[in-house]
Amino acid sequence: MAVSFWAVFCVIYGICTLLLPRKAGRMFVWHGFLAGMSVAFFCLHFLPGVFEQDMFYSVIAGVLGGVALGTAVEKHHPISGSLVCFWLAALLWSLFSTGNVGKLEIILGALSGGACLYVSCAAVLPEEAGPRECLWRGAGGLLGFWLGVWLDFMRIS
Repeated sequence: MAVSFWAVFCVIYGICTLLLPRKAGRMFVWHGFLAGMSVAFFCLHFLPGVFEQDMFYSVIAGVLGGVALGTAVEKHHPISGSLVCFWLAALLWSLFSTGNVGKLEIILGALSGGACLYVSCAAVLPEEAGPRECLWRGAGGLLGFWLGVWLDFMRIS
């Protein structure tokens, strides 16, 4: 079984939520950059892969539940919750790429995809950030999103 680039990215991004300092000058760009790449991955790869399964309405409910879960994770356990969400997404992406998925994996994929997408978007422009931090995180997020889209066009999976 080949290891997917995006599965490794989710694991590394989960670790970076633990290791990167939250309030450091140039780290704002890195937080935004990684979050932007994550948004591109979940919008262009992960969630479309989940929606390709034959459980459309259940997947919609799962993604909406995942967004609610992501809201709770961001408010109550932003670091450890993000780590768990992204590691679960990496595991499920590995399962989706092999094609061996059942109904439980599809629902878990929808939940983790919605949660990770919300957490990633919240990392690009956090509520409590000042104008300078928002500018740097937004610029990093935009660059990360562009790189993620470019990787999609290059068919990096």
